Order: sequence, then structure tokens, then C-alpha cells
Amino acid sequence: MKARSLILIACISLITAAAFAHGDEQHVIGTVATVTKDSITVKTTANTLVTVAVVPQTTFSKNKSAAKLSDLNVGDRVVIHAKEPTEGKLVADTVQFSAPAARPAPSAAK
Repeated sequence: MKARSLILIACISLITAAAFAHGDEQHVIGTVATVTKDSITVKTTANTLVTVAVVPQTTFSKNKSAAKLSDLNVGDRVVIHAKEPTEGKLVADTVQFSAPAARPAPSAAK
């Protein structure tokens, strides 16, 4: 009985930790529409445009390797973890991106 109780408590603790892993961060997922030195605009999967500010503390990774803002291009797939320090303004904490998926070549019509 004690073993079951301990296992239950451990499972609840792990689930709670996973639920709060990103804290108050928001996720912006989609394709890069524009890039400036101060912001990234993303066309989300819901076809909306979301602009996220970039600060010196923002970290970048491309294909899980360290990168920088200048490596980011329009059309890249992106996942941005951002905070909202003031109402209505997102600031990027981490930016993870990769090149757009390659499209298959059109086949010749027969």
C-alpha cells in the first residue's frame, strides 16, 4: 500500500513539473514572413501574422545548432518561445528554426 502511494505521488509530481516546464511562455509556430534587426514576423499555422520582438538575450538555434538572427530567412520554419512582459508585446526568449521543407518536383504529365 505504501509503495502504491509513493508511486502515485511521484507520478503526480512529474506531471505537474511537465505542465509548468515553460512557465508563462507562449509558443509562436509557423513560417517566417519578415525579419528585421528588432523583430520577427511569423505566419502561423492559423494564417495569422504574429510579430515577436528580438532582444540581445534572445538565443537562436538552427537544426539544433547555435545560430544567430542573420541566419534566419524568410520562409524558414520557426518555433519561438516568447514572454509577454507588457500587454500585447511578445519578446523572444528562444528561436528555433530550420529551412523550409523541400517540395517534391512536379512529375511530367503523361
